[in-house]
Amino acid sequence: MSERSRRDVLKGLGATGTAGIISLAGCSQQEGNGGGDGATDTPTESGGDGGESIALGSIFPITGTNSAYGGGHQQAFNLAVEEINATGGVLGGRQIEPINRDTEGSPSRAAQKFRTMINQEGIVGLVGPYSSGIGTTLAPIARDNQVMEVSNGNTSPALATAGVNESNGVKYYGRTSPNDVQQALVMARVLNQSIEASSASFLYVDNPYGQGLAEAASESFNGETLNMVAYSQATSDYTSTLDAVFEGDPDAVGAVMYPGNGRTILQQWNQGGYGGEWVGAEAILSPELLSDLSDIVEGMYITSPQTANSETFQENMGGQENITQFAPHAYDATYLMGFAMEAAGEASGTGIAENIRSVSRPNNGDTTVSVAEFQAGKDALGNDEAIDYNGASGSVDLNENLEPVVPYRILQVQDGEAQLAEEVPLSYFEGRI
Repeated sequence: MSERSRRDVLKGLGATGTAGIISLAGCSQQEGNGGGDGATDTPTESGGDGGESIALGSIFPITGTNSAYGGGHQQAFNLAVEEINATGGVLGGRQIEPINRDTEGSPSRAAQKFRTMINQEGIVGLVGPYSSGIGTTLAPIARDNQVMEVSNGNTSPALATAGVNESNGVKYYGRTSPNDVQQALVMARVLNQSIEASSASFLYVDNPYGQGLAEAASESFNGETLNMVAYSQATSDYTSTLDAVFEGDPDAVGAVMYPGNGRTILQQWNQGGYGGEWVGAEAILSPELLSDLSDIVEGMYITSPQTANSETFQENMGGQENITQFAPHAYDATYLMGFAMEAAGEASGTGIAENIRSVSRPNNGDTTVSVAEFQAGKDALGNDEAIDYNGASGSVDLNENLEPVVPYRILQVQDGEAQLAEEVPLSYFEGRI
């Protein structure tokens, strides 16, 4: 039995009714796991004139680690689904049924929920997760079940070749967020050129994202790396961690930190009088944290991928304040999945996987489509025309690893806000990655 047929049977036997657009304000869930998914699955009567609805999952950090970002991710996913369904859905009128779940900041819980979405809700694709640590757990599940996963926030270099199913050679894992090989080069650029550090230590969250980025940044740093120090998210006293980081008195610290623990680390660094300059990766880019700790983080450098400033996306999201980091990437992942289904002529993980790259990048005689233009892309594909989707996060041109190469920004904190210090164009990465 094919994967598509197996899921159709499972949906007929075990899935609940189709779901409408899911509100962030919802508080109940199907899984009965005590809450926390931030979504309510609301049954609708049908999947539209074209037949049965198509289940598409999302999994974001609504609670737990990185919850400051997850609500915006889920809102962007739901917005994309709503826009797709408003055009009549995909494949001749089939509506997309959004199944929203919360990672709870836990790889094991996220994996359990992903398997439930596959085996009970019959999803053909998943948007998310944000954390690379959780991404490394989910990618093999996507691969083995032939469900397409597109992460909006995984950046670990270790995930570049993830998700390849050996039985058919198809890659079932991709991302709309960039590979941190790029960010490592930008962090090293700040240390080498902006700070002109002769020595540095690297502090990173103890997971694949943190370790991979810190090690790659250290390799590109021209000076001497004094210390490589991982920090645990399960503690609140980082005195010994900071002592290890600043052993030998480094000129600067390259830091890969999440806002929750990062807030505590920065406060204890300030109280301890350690000195040194900070270069933070994009994960620390929380406006609330920078504002609250404005005196402490003044002058801090932060690296971040450039994101297209789409006024349409901002308006449809209800304002810039609702757009958390990597929310545009969640929107783009959803649109790409919808277009890939149209290009494939079927709603299956394999169909999405085999067509998602072609709808993301320039082709001969293509039609360029962007935010809130699903109908135009669908019409072009229906006329056997190639399309190039340029989205809310940027051009989203996926390479052979199903990941984009993007321009970067170097920011510097001034008066509690991250201000643009330098733009790093695509040309900087040519020959370096």
